[in-house]
Amino acid sequence: MALSLPQSPPPGFVALDAGRLWVAESSKSAFEAAGLTTFAAWFHLSSGEAVRQIGTRQTTRVNLATGTDPAGEIYLKRFGPLGWRERVKNWLSLKRPIHGAAPEFAAILRFRDLRIPTVEPLVFGQDRAGSLLVTRGLSGYRDLKELVQSQDPSLHPQNVRQHLAISLGEMTRRMHVAGLHHQDFYLNHILVDVRDGTPRDPRIIDLGRVGAQRHLARRWILKDLAQLAYSAQRVSPRDLVTFLRTYLGRPLLRSDRPWLRRIAAKARWIDAHTRRHGL
Repeated sequence: MALSLPQSPPPGFVALDAGRLWVAESSKSAFEAAGLTTFAAWFHLSSGEAVRQIGTRQTTRVNLATGTDPAGEIYLKRFGPLGWRERVKNWLSLKRPIHGAAPEFAAILRFRDLRIPTVEPLVFGQDRAGSLLVTRGLSGYRDLKELVQSQDPSLHPQNVRQHLAISLGEMTRRMHVAGLHHQDFYLNHILVDVRDGTPRDPRIIDLGRVGAQRHLARRWILKDLAQLAYSAQRVSPRDLVTFLRTYLGRPLLRSDRPWLRRIAAKARWIDAHTRRHGL
C-alpha cells in the first residue's frame, strides 16, 4: 500500500490557499515574488520545458529562483484526474490505484526521515482539479544507468565503484528494513553527483510507486533487487558482491545461493518482458 499523507503540513512547510497548497518555508518568499501562492497558479503554470507526459501526468522543468539554489531549477509534476482506462485496469486486477502527487510526496518525506538521500520537496498541492508536486532540481547529477552503460571513465577507479556499491547497499537495506519497497528500482532512478568529476552522493528518485508494509514480504524485496540486477548487467561481479555484502550486512554464504538464483531468474524475466514489449 502507498504511504499516507500527513493531515497537516509537515515540519518546515506552511499552508497557503486555504490549505490547498503546502510550501517549504525556505522557498516561500521566492514563490511569493513569482506570484505562485495558489494551487491554480502552479497547476496552470505555462512557463518551463515539458520533459515527460504520461496520461494525465506531466513533468515540467522550470528555472525559477528558489531560496539557496542559484540555478533555480525545479521540477513540477502535475496530475489530472485518473482516467477511466486506468480505473478499469486497476479494478479488474483488484489493485488500488496509486495516482497523484500525494503518494510521492509522502514517500519523499518518509525517505528523508529515514536519512535515505532523495530529492528535496518544495511544494505539494491538491484540489478537485488534480494534484501537484514541486521538487528542487539536482543540477550536476546524472543517473547511474547512463554512467554504467556509457562506460564513463569517471567510474573506472575501483574505489569509486566500491564506494557507490556500498552507499547503494546501505540505502537499499535501510529502505527494506523500514518496510518500504520502490517498485521501479532501476539504475536510472539512482542519481549521482558528478560536478567534481567523481561520481558520489547517490540519491534515489521517482518515488511515486513506493509501497509500505508493516512486515515487508519477500516478493517485494525480490522485485526491487531483481530490477536493480537487470539494470546493472554491465556492473562488474566484484561490485555486485560488494553491494550484496553491504545490503545483507555480512559475507555471502552458500545458503544464499537459492535466493540469488531467484533474483537472477526474476532479472532474466524482466529482460525478456522488456524485449518482448519493446520497453
